[in-house]
Amino acid sequence: MKNVPRSKKAKVHITVLSALKERTAYFPLGVVKRSLTSSGIELADDTLRKYMSEAMSSGIVGDAGRGWYSRHLKPVTLYGKPLAKLIRFVAKAFPLLDFCCWATTQLNPFAQHLIAQPSIFLYAESDTLESVAAHLRGNGWEAWVNPGKKEAARFVRPGEKTVILRPAIVKQPPSQSHLATIEKVLVDLKIEAEKLQLMDAAEVQRILDNVLGSGLLQLPVLFRYAEVKCEKIVSGEITH
Repeated sequence: MKNVPRSKKAKVHITVLSALKERTAYFPLGVVKRSLTSSGIELADDTLRKYMSEAMSSGIVGDAGRGWYSRHLKPVTLYGKPLAKLIRFVAKAFPLLDFCCWATTQLNPFAQHLIAQPSIFLYAESDTLESVAAHLRGNGWEAWVNPGKKEAARFVRPGEKTVILRPAIVKQPPSQSHLATIEKVLVDLKIEAEKLQLMDAAEVQRILDNVLGSGLLQLPVLFRYAEVKCEKIVSGEITH
């Protein structure tokens, strides 16, 4: 039986994308274009975008956001139980407050060593932090408003009732049920680990690598938040 030549679409879906997925968990459209060129495949941009849209619809690649693709199809999810008590308490006390939280123990599935005691972070508008912290302290929580390295050295052993409050920034990824998105958590972890001496740089990198290797992220969301956060740190608008 004669071999039927593959269509250009089949070459993109079967040959090019399969090779890219084996090589890396994430890749942008520009890398796809270069792979086509090196394979001798010529396609108009509109045609390539159509083929990529079909590849996402059929589950060949995942949509990692705005021209980024991934071999992962399912989003990374974080276990929210470590934050349930705090979220219930703050939401009841401040029903109109826009806030989000994350905890280092949510990252245990991606760490080499289990994080036994959580460091919990809560983000809200800067002018609300002192009020929230005071209410937390009055109800048995240990609350720290925007601590730096000096304050970190005075922390008691972190626990499920120790909360670090930070000012939210306008362009941070929107939360769901007051839970910070994985994209926000990874950026904040990178900054907080050094600032508060939560863990060494090698462990942070290990967590980042394991998260990227385990499921689908929205990379443009992560990149944009990291850019805005760093700009505000450099400008002195925020101090962490």
